[in-house]
Amino acid sequence: MALGHYWEAGMAESRRRLATGRLCLELVATVHGRLSGAPNDDLLDGARVAEWLAAIGAETGERPADGDVEHYLDVREAIYRLVTSAATGDVADVEQRNADVALVNAWARGPAPVPQLRVGEQGLVSNTALPTPRQVLTVVARDAIDLLAAPEAARLHQCDGSHCGTVFLDTSRGGRRRWCSSDKCGNRARVAAHRDRHVSA
Repeated sequence: MALGHYWEAGMAESRRRLATGRLCLELVATVHGRLSGAPNDDLLDGARVAEWLAAIGAETGERPADGDVEHYLDVREAIYRLVTSAATGDVADVEQRNADVALVNAWARGPAPVPQLRVGEQGLVSNTALPTPRQVLTVVARDAIDLLAAPEAARLHQCDGSHCGTVFLDTSRGGRRRWCSSDKCGNRARVAAHRDRHVSA
């Protein structure tokens, strides 16, 4: 089932534009400054996972337990390695890649939100139960499979920011997008280039 159908099934009320272009990449982007040597992780505990779920518009029927956090981190890092490999063309560890594929596949086989209808006073309405945090992770895993197995995987790009490492789907005309965020990494690069020009002048 396409990701949009999960949204229609009531997993999320928000259809906000995802900065990275895909839901699975939004999970990967919860680590900031991956290449800096001192990355920051947004998913430190169940409360932080709940904040991320709210940020992507995924309303769940229960708050994530701290025990769910390990699953989110494991799936996130597996997807990170797979999309980074797709973006760079580098497969450094075939055994690790196979393990990552197996993990993503295992989560994709889990139960996901199922759309349901009911008859309301004004006609037919959605009666889909809110998903659990683990069901959302199943949706994320399926989104990763949809992305990595599709031709658009060729448009995956790793941010040019020297310390960033964020992977995004480049949907720009001509595939010329360089930064995960023009306001953040792009602006830092412009400031650094401006400074270097003045130093060398």
